[in-house]
Amino acid sequence: MKQFLTFVLIICSFGCKKKDSNDAELLLLALYLTAPKDIILEWGYPGSTNTLQNSDLVGKTSGITVTVGGQSATGVAEVSSDTIQFVMPTIPNVNENTAVEFLIKKNGETVFSNFVRYRPLVSWTINEPVSTSRFIDGRDNKNFFQITATTASHVFNTFGHTFSDLDISYFTSLNGTPIPFAEKRRDGAEFNKVSLNAGTVYVMVRHNSGWNATYHLHIANAGVVPTSSAKLTYDGYPYNLCYDTMGTGPTTANDCVAIMAVHSPTRSGRCTYPGDQGLTTRNYYSGLGGFTTAYSQDTCLNPGGGSQNEAESIFLAN
Repeated sequence: MKQFLTFVLIICSFGCKKKDSNDAELLLLALYLTAPKDIILEWGYPGSTNTLQNSDLVGKTSGITVTVGGQSATGVAEVSSDTIQFVMPTIPNVNENTAVEFLIKKNGETVFSNFVRYRPLVSWTINEPVSTSRFIDGRDNKNFFQITATTASHVFNTFGHTFSDLDISYFTSLNGTPIPFAEKRRDGAEFNKVSLNAGTVYVMVRHNSGWNATYHLHIANAGVVPTSSAKLTYDGYPYNLCYDTMGTGPTTANDCVAIMAVHSPTRSGRCTYPGDQGLTTRNYYSGLGGFTTAYSQDTCLNPGGGSQNEAESIFLAN
């Protein structure tokens, strides 16, 4: 009702505008009409416990059922006279943050109706390129993913979000507290590594400031599956280094394994490092003019050896 009255007041004010008024009022009206009106919950992903407070709920919070996107919510409880708590159900076939119908019923009668933002838990593949870009903005400011981790260091990299500051957190139980670990850069890309244990890990990408954005997400705990690769001849030797770069797909068959096959070298290590264009694996090779594992690891993780973002890189000795 309040929104309707506000809309009427805006329309009336435009009807009385003077001829010499500028177009700012028309812009404000356009923004009002196009702005999403659904409720943004703190979490909103399936399995999360959410709290909703609304003055229209006064006297309607006990003995109720909650339906979200046509699915029954569990854990429905009265927190206070105007506040309820519920567990977000899984809504099938929704893979993007989406406004879905939200209904509260008491004795079979609808007592509250609105829309809420549902944020799916998107299964994400590590070490491989994902062509899907994600949208995020200052209002609907969270995306959630789930990965299968190993007991190892994992490097995370969002990129492509110029003029937008994104942060990355992880948590290991559905209602655990997100642990921030990548929140250093202001725009363009955000990356860091974190040690994880084997199992399901949940990832939250949060819009911190700046413009609305689309972004790509890369995660790796080993060498990447590349979309492009290139050999680097170092110090005149036929093989030393080869770079596998993981863009946004499709994958290339002409990767470093194929490129270096003619030389039959022994790989001494892999350094996977983040950057503004995603993740790259620098493959080192031993033998004539090549690199030992100790040298490869040192130049991967310590500044001055030719790698990039050494503090956020991960190294595998093979």
